[in-house]
Amino acid sequence: MPYSIVVKQGNLLNEEADFIVNASNTKLILGSGVSMAFKRHCGIELQTKMNSVLNSIDSDLVQGDVVATSSGEASNFKYSLHVAVMDYNQGVKYNEKNPTIDIIKKALENIEYYLLWYAKNKSDTMKLVLPLMGCGIGGLDKASVIEIYRNFFTRGVDINCEVVIYGYSIEDYQQIKKLLNL
Repeated sequence: MPYSIVVKQGNLLNEEADFIVNASNTKLILGSGVSMAFKRHCGIELQTKMNSVLNSIDSDLVQGDVVATSSGEASNFKYSLHVAVMDYNQGVKYNEKNPTIDIIKKALENIEYYLLWYAKNKSDTMKLVLPLMGCGIGGLDKASVIEIYRNFFTRGVDINCEVVIYGYSIEDYQQIKKLLNL
């Protein structure tokens, strides 16, 4: 059975969910875009948790890696899935920091590992909320990312999961709906 897909417009952090995806960076710095919204919604405690997880890992994160934490001070979702979209290992001014479509594919696969883990301990439907990763400061083409999402989330899986894809603007929302044929 494929994932159940819903498209919404606005602030993804207002959603009630099990998981909300934070399009982050390899240093897990809550800086701009979706990450800044996480910082505002979840509180500075979230950055502390992210730093703790990063310190416990024996190596640098690479683009496409996913790290889970609690939702900090937010009460409307259980877990934050921080996706290393931007490469900050060389610093924020490094020229090759932007993601590629292959990194988004890898990120979706890594997100699914968390969903499969969670499904083992939960019998009913779970909910994943995510933005168009890499399309803000990452500069990826929205249509290409939406196509990757469509291919990934319409294939058969052994879990019962609703995926809510958020478009920040009304134009993003309309483009997602159109390209997903919803």
